[in-house]
Amino acid sequence: MATKANEDISKRLYEDFEPYCKWLTNEGQKILEVDLKGFKKEQLKVQTNNKGVLKIYGEKPLSASSKKKWSRFHKEIRVSKDCDVSGIQAKFSQGILSIVLPKNEATQHAKDIATIEKHSLWGVQKSKRTTIHIVLGIVAVVALGTYVARILENKHENEGYHHDAFDIVNVANI
Repeated sequence: MATKANEDISKRLYEDFEPYCKWLTNEGQKILEVDLKGFKKEQLKVQTNNKGVLKIYGEKPLSASSKKKWSRFHKEIRVSKDCDVSGIQAKFSQGILSIVLPKNEATQHAKDIATIEKHSLWGVQKSKRTTIHIVLGIVAVVALGTYVARILENKHENEGYHHDAFDIVNVANI
């Protein structure tokens, strides 16, 4: 009986085709929709391997009366590193195969933290306006300090005191 089935399979003529695929993104996960109208769920296979490759394939007779002419497809997609391979789910409904590739929670969390740190000052999330106010405050303090230093320097020069960079020197006797 198994030999008869193998003989039937070996005598098949295949017509390969490329199904229409569409990528969607929803709530941090990618969804691949594959248009497979005319197929039945039993005629499709979705698998992942330990190398991060998603394999989708299927075959069906071209017509109900023909057992020799078949239509088939085979698709391989490299899964991104931020995908939780163990959480991949497939659903076949109304001729559309939907494959959900959820993001790895740890990877998503790390990206969220990186985004917060990118837009923060000293590790604390701040708005751009607050950051600008802090920078302007620092510039104002430096400008005020320079102004006061020049006033004091002018006061000392007017009183006959000369001050230069070599006034304050510690001398060590050897």
